[in-house]
Amino acid sequence: MVDFNRKRLQVFVSSTYTDLIDERQAAVEAILSHGHIPAGMELFTSGDESQMDVIKQWIEDSDVYLLILGGRYGSIELNSGKSYTQLEYEYAIELGKPYFACVVNEAAQERRAKKYGPKKVTETENPKELKKFRQLVESKVRGKPWEDTKDIKIIVGETLVAFARRENLVGWVRADQVTVNPAVAEEMARLSKENEQLRSQIANGVPTEEIIDGLSFSEFKMLLEHNGLLEIIKQAAASEIQYWHDVTMNYFDEIEIKNLGFFEDDSAIKLTSSGRRFINKLNLEELKLKIDYVTVRDD
Repeated sequence: MVDFNRKRLQVFVSSTYTDLIDERQAAVEAILSHGHIPAGMELFTSGDESQMDVIKQWIEDSDVYLLILGGRYGSIELNSGKSYTQLEYEYAIELGKPYFACVVNEAAQERRAKKYGPKKVTETENPKELKKFRQLVESKVRGKPWEDTKDIKIIVGETLVAFARRENLVGWVRADQVTVNPAVAEEMARLSKENEQLRSQIANGVPTEEIIDGLSFSEFKMLLEHNGLLEIIKQAAASEIQYWHDVTMNYFDEIEIKNLGFFEDDSAIKLTSSGRRFINKLNLEELKLKIDYVTVRDD
């Protein structure tokens, strides 16, 4: 079991930008002070559709979604007619992400309008859309309305304490604090040993490219990807899907994968030695990508 005091949750912070700079900073400070990891997309250009896929990936990778809602609706995504802030909120809900929201108190919003000027903190172009969005959020809201940054810090802190105790939220933990499943450890050791052997062969000038039927790893992988078969092959090898042949024939014309030396026959999924080498190399390649990604996040 993970030590709740050591588990670090990644919290995606969503809000409109220019009107909530101080409030978002307060949320980030509260997240950090409780030992968790804030994430947000404020550095991306507002309203850029090409960034939405990146934003979705960050939401997917986060453990918790936090919405800070003030008096602005935000930039509009043309196809949906909704703000990007609402699209982020709806995507988190669609994924079933644990979430909570800090919604500005109406009296506090009036005071903010007087202090900063209505154009800066009040929605003038899409007030009806903001009202509907606020009603949607308040119908599901977890937490209390906020009046100032102190309220936001309190709401964020109290909520994260509760979330950190949920066993279904894995979060981030230090590698030296994780008990590795013996089977996983054995598999990692096997892959590491094979990887070391490959490196040794490369260093000694021993050819290592040929994997299956005269094809190199990269060539065979490209062939599978081109025919839409790579994911099917991975699933078949991992979960022993017995009907892989019927599925792949729809994509692979009349060329059976067994003829390339991947499986031993056309009715089962027992890997040949060549097939095992390909899957092992593919696993190592994907493991390296994951390690590189975690390293980038840690940086």
